Amino acid sequence: MHSVLAAAWRCLLRLGTLERALCVILLSGIVISMSIQIFTRYLLGQPLVWVEEAAGYAFIWLVFLGAAAGFKELRHIRIETFVARLPHLPRQLVRAGLYALCTAAMLQVAFYAWEIMDVESRSRTMALPVELPRHLFYSVPLFVSTLSIALTGVYLVTAYLTCAVTGRPVDAELAVAKRRQLDEALGH
Repeated sequence: MHSVLAAAWRCLLRLGTLERALCVILLSGIVISMSIQIFTRYLLGQPLVWVEEAAGYAFIWLVFLGAAAGFKELRHIRIETFVARLPHLPRQLVRAGLYALCTAAMLQVAFYAWEIMDVESRSRTMALPVELPRHLFYSVPLFVSTLSIALTGVYLVTAYLTCAVTGRPVDAELAVAKRRQLDEALGH
């Protein structure tokens, strides 16, 4: 079981790296395109009509991919006041239960995002140079991110249950601890 969890964590790390890289590309694209928009609007007097729509769509993808990447790094808000004071076994079981609830919620949202794609695909973009179905910018990023979060949730549930039974540390928490040590060493 330990090797399966370690392999799953490595896969999630790769997926998280891809998500972060896409976030950097999207944010860079937003900044560059908005800078070009400012230049063409105020200096040339000829604004590019499609830039704001494209930046909005990029922002939607950025938010959802960022949420998925943040979940892999355990960066979402967690209030540990009660759970951290529990003995080892109940603490790990509560964490597994909470991640199971989160995973179930994400799967539910992914299901509805999948169902709405057909309806959204009938609508098209308005100002982009290429006409594209709007579901690519609404329900698809929602579906992709919730599925990614759900995959991470399945790993976390399994890892916390394994930790409860065997005492094996959760790789995600080890990565968080390592990141905190590095931040402290760098003075952040």
